[in-house]
Amino acid sequence: MKRNAIKLISAAVFALFFAVTFTACGNDPVTPPNPIKEKGHEDPTKMVIELYECHMHADWNKIDVEGGAHQDPETKAKYLKKVQEIVFENKEGKGWGYADGSQKSFFVRQSADYNTGSSFTPAPVYLLFIKYYDKKGKLMNNQFVEGGQDNLHQHYFTTSNATELMTGAALADGTQTTNYIDYKYTDTTPWDKTHHSGEAEITGRSNPIGLKGAMRFLKNRVKFDLRIQLWHAFKGKKDPAASDFDPFYKRSAYSQAFGTSDINVTVPIVVYASREEYIDGLESSTDVSKVPENSYDAAGNALIQAIMKAFNLTWTEALTDYQKFIWDDSDGESGHVWL
Repeated sequence: MKRNAIKLISAAVFALFFAVTFTACGNDPVTPPNPIKEKGHEDPTKMVIELYECHMHADWNKIDVEGGAHQDPETKAKYLKKVQEIVFENKEGKGWGYADGSQKSFFVRQSADYNTGSSFTPAPVYLLFIKYYDKKGKLMNNQFVEGGQDNLHQHYFTTSNATELMTGAALADGTQTTNYIDYKYTDTTPWDKTHHSGEAEITGRSNPIGLKGAMRFLKNRVKFDLRIQLWHAFKGKKDPAASDFDPFYKRSAYSQAFGTSDINVTVPIVVYASREEYIDGLESSTDVSKVPENSYDAAGNALIQAIMKAFNLTWTEALTDYQKFIWDDSDGESGHVWL
């Protein structure tokens, strides 16, 4: 009887000790994961996407090695901008969203195919630069490049929700990214220098990251969502079984299986016109306030109506802005941005 009592007491003490220990462990503060330790870099709190309308000084098909894209100078137009910027912020409790005061969409023109000698020199093309900032507001692009991080990171660009600009009708091929955009990785080494200055090489083909890139828009009078995703491939972004890197619009099964998304945002794109469109009879001296609505030929009227739709403008507002955009006296080679 005495031995049984001792056993019962011992069991009770053990159970109490286990319960206290378990409770104490359960109440220990949970240490949040350290992104630098886990991934080798901080998590950005701000993302700035810069878009520059450009012309080519070299072959588009070699831009990821030789560069050649040069910014078109900005005009006095209020809406039809050649330099644009969208800013996202990771807001506490809300996740990623537009920063206060940020532009909400990019407004672009369809690229037209041209050749200069034997070089393919479409216009316009757009330089797309992505900049990341840490919680202190410091530029942190280097963290995705240095210490071997360049071998783990690649941006991907895909389209969805494509519609006709004028009618809003859904387009059946809206998720066929290569029907809407062409993109080339134009990252440089060092990452913060330019090829044009002679201080860097363009290494987008040999090591695609997407902090710097060039894009062409292939369809006119459309709207679509451009998804930009920065992928972190823990075992390396190049599939050992593949002969090349992933294309800009599709991750390999290997990268998908052994990676995670560092950044995932969506940017609305509006393609309001083609490079080939123009208006007969619109001169720099034209008093557009006296031009009646739909008084040009069918092509000219369609162009201004598209601008009206894209920016929610009146006929006179759209025509005024287009006049400033087209009849600009800036030196076409005075743009400051090169690769």
